[in-house]
Amino acid sequence: MRRAVLTATFLLGLAVQANAQPSPAPTGEGASVTRAEIRELIEAAQATAKASRENVDYSRVVPDLLYQILAKLDKIENKLDKVENAVKSGRTSQTRR
Repeated sequence: MRRAVLTATFLLGLAVQANAQPSPAPTGEGASVTRAEIRELIEAAQATAKASRENVDYSRVVPDLLYQILAKLDKIENKLDKVENAVKSGRTSQTRR
């Protein structure tokens, strides 16, 4: 469902931009759009859609990676706290002697 909404938004954005651009002045018989130009436009739209999909996939993966990194950092911090507490308790026991 999310892809459909993103695709529709993207195509709507392209249509708005295309509509806002002034049309070129027709020059004789060559005023119509050629098949090559249409093919280029389709390829550009496909490349943009592919980049949009990759961006969506990236935005889904990044929070998962950040969560994993933060979880590992929490574990390291807990281990460091244990080591610091052990060192402090070792110092206090040596000073009591």
